Amino acid sequence: MPVLIFFVVLALATPAVAEDIDIRVQQQSEAPQGQPAEPAPEERPENGYWSVGKPRFFLAARPEVGTPYAKPYISLGYGLPHWLWLGVDVNAIVTLEMAQAYAGLRAASPILDLAIGLRDTWSFDKHFMLPVPGQRFTRSDVLEGPGEPSRYWAWEAEGVGVIPLPYAGLVANVIVVRTLDVPEDHYVYDESYRAIVAKPLFVTLRFAAVARFMNEYAVRVGVLTEHVFETGRPEPIWRVGPIASVQVTDHLEAMAGVTLAVASPDDLGLSLSTYGIAGVRWRWATGEAKPEAPWEGRFIPW
Repeated sequence: MPVLIFFVVLALATPAVAEDIDIRVQQQSEAPQGQPAEPAPEERPENGYWSVGKPRFFLAARPEVGTPYAKPYISLGYGLPHWLWLGVDVNAIVTLEMAQAYAGLRAASPILDLAIGLRDTWSFDKHFMLPVPGQRFTRSDVLEGPGEPSRYWAWEAEGVGVIPLPYAGLVANVIVVRTLDVPEDHYVYDESYRAIVAKPLFVTLRFAAVARFMNEYAVRVGVLTEHVFETGRPEPIWRVGPIASVQVTDHLEAMAGVTLAVASPDDLGLSLSTYGIAGVRWRWATGEAKPEAPWEGRFIPW
């Protein structure tokens, strides 16, 4: 599914500060007799709101809205939702350019996330293209092709790994895509990975180095590198750009990112060669301790 999955796994574990807890307990015990001790501040879970609770069967939601897109997203599984679980993902996305639907299996943890599923893509204004050896395709080649706009199915297998570091983290993402019904001897502009591909099987690699700061490391800023290869084209695609996310509350997250093509076999222009996203994501699950609407909750960054 076309998502910067980094924004799901960037919320890395925050180390506990045991000394701070000890100090609060000592201050309470030293309160003068006859005077009520000041209530202790609410103790936050060491690894965040979703890391605590009882493993269970659950229904969870993670919808997004952004610039401009809408993405309904539900999960059904067992474990701790949005943290450590095994189950099924069903989601869709609608933009001004295309619509997609996806369903698949997922095994998620804070440091390793694996998924495999099937997606259906409807392009609103892009067409299958006839191959021309050595040609650098342009925007008009994609938008003014013959016939109806393209629609195709594809399998996707994806893995994300995280290495937490002090005040930082490294994230690696590999995605293997196998298109199923692109007409023989045609190229397709893949909406998810912003690339013209000639082969049914191709690969995308993503790597991000991220800095974390402010309260509970709620703000995360980094650089993302994308590599789309094995497309059957004369050369692979490289994109690089900034990404950022803010854990606004336990349930609401804001994220933004853009990667610009620095190497490509085509001349598609800024709008078709760039990968970008900016939006907000809200989380909910059955059985959670403190459900909150998107506009509710404690502001985490400070």
